[in-house]
Amino acid sequence: MNPTPTPRYSLAAFDFDGTLADSLPWLRSVLTEAAGKFGFRAPDAEEVEQLRGHDVLHILKRLDISLWKAPALLAYMRQAQAAGGIGLFDGIGHALQTLHRGGLRLAVLSSNAEANVRAALGPALTPLISDFACGTDIFGKAAKMAHLLRHNGLPPQQAILIGDELRDIDAAREAGVASGAVAWGYNRADALAARHPDLLFNQVSDLAPSLLAPA
Repeated sequence: MNPTPTPRYSLAAFDFDGTLADSLPWLRSVLTEAAGKFGFRAPDAEEVEQLRGHDVLHILKRLDISLWKAPALLAYMRQAQAAGGIGLFDGIGHALQTLHRGGLRLAVLSSNAEANVRAALGPALTPLISDFACGTDIFGKAAKMAHLLRHNGLPPQQAILIGDELRDIDAAREAGVASGAVAWGYNRADALAARHPDLLFNQVSDLAPSLLAPA
């Protein structure tokens, strides 16, 4: 008889874009239009790939995006995404269902709008998410994570923040929770590994076995 899996953490908070949702192709498609609207330099495909090895501050500086423009740019991207729609990575639905059945409380912590997240998850997956902490600014995830811990009455060591960017690892450490990094999103796997997250998921099918331990 196979042992019943138990969650390694009480709460797993997932980033959305690049972690649950395959947003990079969409981002590439709207980048030139956004650059013209907000007056920054649009990178070509080769430079986009180079930028995947760097954190968000480096990217903003490289593309001549001033910090004071970032909130308006983020709001514009949310609206554009709501109009276009984005799909989930293959296997994400199955992974979330497995984690939920295993007793892990699931949350989404994202700078994207909650309406966009719910639309992408759809009616089958949205009920699996206990908490939505959405609409943060690009540097606000640590505070949102701390709020999730207080809301659920959990100490930091019982939670993990999982994302696809270097800033997600930094936010997890600032909040005192474990950090999980996925290799299929924006930042490249080598850049993520160099930041030494607690867990590195190389493929979607790694999520459930890594987060649910045999009893």
